[in-house]
Amino acid sequence: MKKIILIVGASGVGKDTLLKSIKDKTDINFVKRYITRVPDENEHNYYIDDEAFEKLKQEDFFISTWEAHTNKYAIAKSQIKEGVNLISISRSTIKDFENYFDDVTTIEVTLPKDILYQRLKNRGRENEEQIQNRLNRSYNTIKAKHIIQFDNSSSIDESSKKFIQLLKNI
Repeated sequence: MKKIILIVGASGVGKDTLLKSIKDKTDINFVKRYITRVPDENEHNYYIDDEAFEKLKQEDFFISTWEAHTNKYAIAKSQIKEGVNLISISRSTIKDFENYFDDVTTIEVTLPKDILYQRLKNRGRENEEQIQNRLNRSYNTIKAKHIIQFDNSSSIDESSKKFIQLLKNI
């Protein structure tokens, strides 16, 4: 049986860092994304150029695709294995997985705004105006059949322990 756990949350809340911190502590399948941007040191994704992305999309290679901040993202059907699959995606694509699989849980990773601001600033991908725009963006309520919120404001060690326990409970 294929169990899907989707990870969503605003950019900068620490999704990739959190997933990286638990990778060697569990036997879950960590599904890699295809992205048209070279990954940073906290990400372990497949880089793909725009032309290849569009070709694979037309060939129905992906379960889900989305665009964010001028980049294209996708999850390949071949990446989903038997057992538990952990996938970091855009909140806008939750339905793609809920329509394709029976057992889907969505975890929204959250942070207080002041901590999010500092993490975005430290990451150094965006200027001050872009960071403020991101912080001021209002998000619609996430629509998912089964959603759990996870506060990622603790230290990485503490958050990792709590996150692993959450995964075990799911």
